[in-house]
Amino acid sequence: MKKLLIVIVIAIAIAAGIYFFKGGKVGGLSLSGGSLPSENAVLEYVPADTVFFAGSVEPLDFAKTLEMSSKMGFDYSAMMGAGFDDLKSELGNAPDAAKVLVSIYGDYLKAVKNKSVKELGLRSELNMAVYTVGVLPVIRLELDGTDAFSKAIAKIEADQGVTATVNTVNGVEYREYSLDDGTEEVPMSLVIATHDNQAIVTVNTELDDAKDLQRTLSEKPTTNILDGGVLNELASDNGYLGYSIFLLDNLAIVDGITKPSANAFGKSLQEVLDAYGAGNDMKDIQTPACNTELTGLTQNWPMLSAGYTEFDDSNASYKMVLKGNNADLLETLGKLRGHISDNVSNDDFAMSFGIGLDMDQMVPVITTVWESLTKEDFSCPPLAEMQAGLRQSNPMMLGMMSGMVAGIKGVGFSVVDVNEDALSNVERNPMAFMQDGQFMVTVTAEKPQNLLQSLGMYAPELAQMKLEDGGEPQVLPAGVGAETKIALRGHDLVLMMGQTDELIGKVESNGSLEKNGLMTFSMDFKKYMGLLEEMMDSAAENAHGSEKEMLEEQKEVFSELKKADGIVKGKFDITDEGIVTSSSYQAK
Repeated sequence: MKKLLIVIVIAIAIAAGIYFFKGGKVGGLSLSGGSLPSENAVLEYVPADTVFFAGSVEPLDFAKTLEMSSKMGFDYSAMMGAGFDDLKSELGNAPDAAKVLVSIYGDYLKAVKNKSVKELGLRSELNMAVYTVGVLPVIRLELDGTDAFSKAIAKIEADQGVTATVNTVNGVEYREYSLDDGTEEVPMSLVIATHDNQAIVTVNTELDDAKDLQRTLSEKPTTNILDGGVLNELASDNGYLGYSIFLLDNLAIVDGITKPSANAFGKSLQEVLDAYGAGNDMKDIQTPACNTELTGLTQNWPMLSAGYTEFDDSNASYKMVLKGNNADLLETLGKLRGHISDNVSNDDFAMSFGIGLDMDQMVPVITTVWESLTKEDFSCPPLAEMQAGLRQSNPMMLGMMSGMVAGIKGVGFSVVDVNEDALSNVERNPMAFMQDGQFMVTVTAEKPQNLLQSLGMYAPELAQMKLEDGGEPQVLPAGVGAETKIALRGHDLVLMMGQTDELIGKVESNGSLEKNGLMTFSMDFKKYMGLLEEMMDSAAENAHGSEKEMLEEQKEVFSELKKADGIVKGKFDITDEGIVTSSSYQAK
């Protein structure tokens, strides 16, 4: 099973590598959204009821995509190739399937470096999808009309000393590679085939070929994913561009698991379980009660989706949405949202991290959710067990511990700047790292002065401090190896460490408590990767053997990454859409 997992991970790595080089039509060096096309040769094979999909609707030229990434400062050939030599060196006793997949990945890395997929026989405008037919995984890529892909596979087999088992199903020839490594038997195999000018990677199971390979290699569904409309709906609702769209149908998966006859996924899963003698393994949850109760809960969060919302030669924005269908639940959870001060994040800072939590709402929200889960008795055994555990606890008890944090709306930590010379000597002189740097902790509260008084119960010297809003920062009696000062700026208590005189000019008064999110992250990518490079270099000086080698390899990775000069931002929030995670990169 371990070898099977390795092969799966490699396959995912290949698919993910290709997935990030797709998109809509190129105008100069930018991509724009719009209505999705109604035809796509690869998507004709993707069923409308697939429970998993990641791929392009509208292909993008491979070389121009890399050109856009290069203009943003990313060298994908170096980034994706990190650790590849180590991976190849461990293939001695690996299954044939692993050897083939690693070699394909190696050829793909060459394609990224050469900015051409011609040697792999793929279309210059990459058209690809990763999806499921029932429970069976499939990777499908459109070819360029030549036999270059078949020749590339033949060369890999010769170079690796691999002999494929060649068979035919429904008129399609396929090559089969063992997942066995001689120590444990894996009851399925990797399959690679070409059909209809497309390359297909999938698995051969214990099912009859008519129930697995025929479906995955050559059969087109009655209704494909484009005709079904789900991709258009996701793009319209979430602003996704017409490429690199991802979806996971949570509701269909739960429905199929608990009631196999409910959909194609459930039927396929049951067929596979039966074929491997595990047909009764899920009988305890395949009951009417479990189906009703588990799907009822899953309907609150029926689908996870993601996609780019912006992508050009200076900006890239990506969004992931766990769709929320229960307006009352979203409203309740939304009460947790707090305020993350503007003092936490600044594009000039090396890195910052903020959490927005309205601590006054924590107990009420948890209590409301707890009551909804314990009010009606569950009949499904796993849910009944969970419910019994919940009933033994009472969230109201949390109120006894929430007094000290009352009024807090958010906290943040900021690495404003770090002296690289001090960082390079951090192993020998860790105090210089703090003394020469600039660090801030920001606490936003309704009445920050009251918070200081509460902390005074544990540190009496804090209770004696008289902070004035907008006044001079005061030195804390107990430092952490570096000068530490605290200042009051509106609703913010700001703790400054290191070069505090330089920090105070960067802090502004915060007069707002407006709810603006749950979590934020910001990073000056070049600056922060440079700091990590220095840390690895410093650590490697005192390391030996394999540890030193690992640190030096990590240093090389960060050295490549710091070539990208831009600002990375991320946000996690609860909105009317559901639970939304967004990230962006803006080149300087």
